[in-house]
Amino acid sequence: MTSKRYLGILADLDGTINRGDMLIPGAREIYDELSSRGVRWMFLSNNATRTAALLARRIESLGLDVTADQVVNSASALIRCLSRERPEARVYVVGEPPLIEAIKDAGITVVDDSRDVDIVVAAMDREFGYAKLANAQGAICSGAAFWATNLDPSVPVENGIRPGAGAIIAAIATAAEHPPDRVFGKPSPDLAFIALEQMGLSADVCLVVGDRMTTDVLCARNAGIDSALVLTGAISREDLPRFSYAPDYIFDSIADIRVLFE
Repeated sequence: MTSKRYLGILADLDGTINRGDMLIPGAREIYDELSSRGVRWMFLSNNATRTAALLARRIESLGLDVTADQVVNSASALIRCLSRERPEARVYVVGEPPLIEAIKDAGITVVDDSRDVDIVVAAMDREFGYAKLANAQGAICSGAAFWATNLDPSVPVENGIRPGAGAIIAAIATAAEHPPDRVFGKPSPDLAFIALEQMGLSADVCLVVGDRMTTDVLCARNAGIDSALVLTGAISREDLPRFSYAPDYIFDSIADIRVLFE
């Protein structure tokens, strides 16, 4: 199907490898088969409710033999930027405990009081409510920067979809009348660049595989990497005409990417 030789796959998780706690049919087989042939896998996730290590453990529990250094998520990219660019920052976090603990573990000061805040970090938070919204609004209106892990409006689960981090971040942006200053998840190329660096591979020998046009495919375009859209998550073939750009390949499932390696 292609004359290109792909040496690495940068795969999305939710909607591509799994839906909730279930693997997409054929995902384990294609992962094992291509891995045995020397193809390198990295997993890119906008999910910031877990650290990369916890996401790796979750994937492993579903049946894929992966290690923590194969996973890069939006929390990874945000924390890396905090550590390199703003290690002295005082941060107010709208997010779940694993993200908060990972930021603290990186040596960043996390504060509960929204006063004297340098950066508001916002992510998926299933305990989000009015108090957190008011705190984030107050800090941003007082001059704090507004950093978001990702803008996914929804997340796929076994029986449908649920609100994603983007819904929470939109609420904060509306209340503060201020959009995020930085967004680290896809479609930003940050995750892809980190993955390429960790694999030691160039963009021209890698393939991004995902289920969303506005995150996975656009991330691939922004990073200069070929993309394969799978139809097991957020997008159907009927949705494609409304986009001004297209993936390099379209497959019903990640199991079908086998044809690119024959």
